[in-house]
Amino acid sequence: METANIETTEQNVTKYSIQDYMSIGYLFLLVLGVANQAIFYGLLGVNIFEYTSVLDVLLSPLAVISSHWLMPVVLAVLIPLMIGYFKLLQWYYAKLSKKEKYQSGKKKEKLDKVLKSLNKKYAVIPFILLMLICMFLGFGLGGGYKSKERLETQDYKYTHQIVYEDGEVKDVKILGKNSLYVFYATKDNNEVQISPVEGNIKNIIKLTSKDTKE
Repeated sequence: METANIETTEQNVTKYSIQDYMSIGYLFLLVLGVANQAIFYGLLGVNIFEYTSVLDVLLSPLAVISSHWLMPVVLAVLIPLMIGYFKLLQWYYAKLSKKEKYQSGKKKEKLDKVLKSLNKKYAVIPFILLMLICMFLGFGLGGGYKSKERLETQDYKYTHQIVYEDGEVKDVKILGKNSLYVFYATKDNNEVQISPVEGNIKNIIKLTSKDTKE
């Protein structure tokens, strides 16, 4: 009786609904989104948590993905390729296991273990998660170091024009923004400048290539 209860408990623990998987997946992406933002702004000398609302935290995965056009493209390409690669591995090792020299002994045991791991329903998920970790942290590190270097050397072009409520107009290179603040750089300062949006900024205008200044 006790054994049956233990088995039932284990089944209940390991059996999750689609909603459970979605919640776990979102939580995972949330952690990666926050880590990306913390790394990026940390390299620029900004503690982003001092300028972030709860909404910004909750939307951080979407903000990271949408801020890098390359990321959704890479995700759309790599995830299907990774799934296809796993299918190919399953086919290859299944075919290999049918060869006579792999029918017995240690080679058979080794192949059986490989096939067992590959044939698991969600075997590809850990590799997708690892890919996401590398992408989110990599974009945070790469973007942070690149922006820091450009900020220090003043090697960038203005991307936007900020119009303040008091009428002041400033050409800037926007490094990032959220619902509360805009983070930008100007040629007269090699440090990140931060301006609150509400009650301070009237418009943010994207400059065209003709308007952009060196």
